[in-house]
Amino acid sequence: MSDFRIAEQLTGINEGGYVNDPNDKGGETYAGISRNNWSGWRGWLIIDGLKDTAGISAALINRKAKANAQLTELIWSFYKQNFWDINQLSLIRDQQLANTVYDFGVNSGTVRAAKYLQDSVNLVSALNLATDGIIGPVTIQAVNTSDPAKLTLIYNSKRQAFYSSIAKGTQARFLKSWLSRIKPYKT
Repeated sequence: MSDFRIAEQLTGINEGGYVNDPNDKGGETYAGISRNNWSGWRGWLIIDGLKDTAGISAALINRKAKANAQLTELIWSFYKQNFWDINQLSLIRDQQLANTVYDFGVNSGTVRAAKYLQDSVNLVSALNLATDGIIGPVTIQAVNTSDPAKLTLIYNSKRQAFYSSIAKGTQARFLKSWLSRIKPYKT
């Protein structure tokens, strides 16, 4: 079965530190957690406190945030609960596939990640899974009986097409970064 710690170590590299880019639709972000989307995350209290003491320098905020053990624990529990457990990724036998589904869920939403997985299973097998965005026992069984290399290849192709489709206007500058997220998961 797949291990969250392995997936988070890979995805965490992409999520970075504190950023407040006016061109990013996510707005103010720390460790990939967007304040616009997750305003109730308890880590924002710590970040806000660091901003008050460190001034407005992102470098100072990042240095202090990385040294904060409580913040690190909040980040790991946030991602495990909201992106790993919700899609039951520990039940997927192939770690590489679980890693890419997790990464896509973090970057583009868990429902989209689940639907793309279900659609990918349908493309590599004779099954006709419902693409409802809910990874339950039927999806897990279908995933675990499919060829993981083929499934990962198709899944990543779908990710690439998605990123290309949304790289418009102010978001075009993020395409290279989005596509680079797929590289660790190529089979």
